[in-house]
Amino acid sequence: MESTIKIEWRGKREKIIRAINSIKPDDPESFSVEFMEENELVTAIVTVTGKTLSSAKTTADDILACLSAASLTSDLI
Repeated sequence: MESTIKIEWRGKREKIIRAINSIKPDDPESFSVEFMEENELVTAIVTVTGKTLSSAKTTADDILACLSAASLTSDLI
């Protein structure tokens, strides 16, 4: 049974776009990203799909770890 997990992240456009772009090449067939813009903020909606809940969760965990690292790195630059 296929499982889907949605992750929403809202913040400054530049920071979110940079972080999302850093993970896109990783595994493009396992997730998609949509953006919703409102004034100076953007919401990234990451949709993760997997053949099982366990595989979707593992991918979501990996994405969250990568986004966290990319976000922290951009704060230092």
